[in-house]
Amino acid sequence: MAQRDHDRSNAPGHGRARTGSPRRGESPVLALQRRLGNRATAQLLARQGAGSGRGTFQNSVEVGKLGPIEITQSNIGDWIAHKSSAEDLILTTTMGPHSSELKQMAGGKAKVDKIQVQSLIGENSWVIVTFSHAVIRDYAADASGKTEQWKAIDFDAVHIERTSIGKPRP
Repeated sequence: MAQRDHDRSNAPGHGRARTGSPRRGESPVLALQRRLGNRATAQLLARQGAGSGRGTFQNSVEVGKLGPIEITQSNIGDWIAHKSSAEDLILTTTMGPHSSELKQMAGGKAKVDKIQVQSLIGENSWVIVTFSHAVIRDYAADASGKTEQWKAIDFDAVHIERTSIGKPRP
């Protein structure tokens, strides 16, 4: 009986070379989504900062160059839902190295070029609300020294951007 010679090795010149990199022109996020799935990709993106080495939070705010700062309570839901009662952005954030500068901004009259609030919604969606040229007011730290409350008022424009990986899910 004749023997067949099967060479299934990955030696050079034999078979297709496999690479772990995405196809040319493909978004790295789409490649990640295809490999891990929607939920895992959304969780991973939520944990990583915007390439800055800084972490992010489920709800965070960037005030000019400050941040991301964790939001513990806010009225951003009213802004996202386009409620007419939303006039000012009201936030309670965790205190940190940014607090003294935020307090100083609240005492001045200068406008902040951009305030960006990011909020994760559901399993695979997030919203970024950008307030342009806002004034910070009514800064107050709580007695425990863990949180601070403040407002953004007199802004020129509000832009709402919604992003989902796949079909939005609650």
